[in-house]
Amino acid sequence: MKTQILSVVFLSSLLSVSLQAQEQPAPAAAPDAPAPKIVCPESEFDFGTKDNSEYVEHDYVVRNEGTLDLVIQSVRASCGCTAVKPSQDVVPPGGEASIHAKLDLRGRNGMQIKTITVNSNDPKTPSLTLQLKGTAVAALRADPSSLFFGRLEPNASRSRTFSVVSGRGPIQIVSTRTDNPALVLTALPAEAGADGATHRFELALDPALPDGPVNGSVFVKTDLADQPELSIPVAAVIANAPAPAPAAEPAAPAPAQ
Repeated sequence: MKTQILSVVFLSSLLSVSLQAQEQPAPAAAPDAPAPKIVCPESEFDFGTKDNSEYVEHDYVVRNEGTLDLVIQSVRASCGCTAVKPSQDVVPPGGEASIHAKLDLRGRNGMQIKTITVNSNDPKTPSLTLQLKGTAVAALRADPSSLFFGRLEPNASRSRTFSVVSGRGPIQIVSTRTDNPALVLTALPAEAGADGATHRFELALDPALPDGPVNGSVFVKTDLADQPELSIPVAAVIANAPAPAPAAEPAAPAPAQ
């Protein structure tokens, strides 16, 4: 009986201590130490679709939302992109600076993604990454850009189709020519719903060509005044006679008995 009474008293004491612990308020969080805080409201800039003869320029705004001066130590851009030093190296709390980026699209095609790395004395974000992205399109291109037939056996197809595509919208074909009379060029009718920015052609090789290599180019001129005549290289190897079958290896002599 005495043991049971002691057990009850012990359990009651534990429960009382537990309740007291739950009633104690949680300790207040220690305030953050004074520090700079770098923030860029628009860290990604999408320039959309641009002609690959142009440049893209953009100013990124960098803010200091911390309590100490933000020191921008360096700005580095990935290949093909340049970024100048910020408008100010030291940004006070509540202040802002701008970083100017420039991307040269000349000669580039397709999706472009470039980054700019901003190093600062922000202890939580010592390196901030900014992004510049979009699509570069050629004012005028051939698809495919070259016509390589490879080795043509007697029954192989001797024609290929290609398209001339404008990145600036509808165009007119002014003239077409080839520099080899064995290359026969034919304009194909436009596909249903075509907007005039794409023109289709078929290139055929003269069936009377003798054995051997064939080389040449197709030239297409459009009404885009600032674009030169588009050149599409052509190459093939004619093999009118089938390749001879490899000679059979002589049978090995039977082993002596």
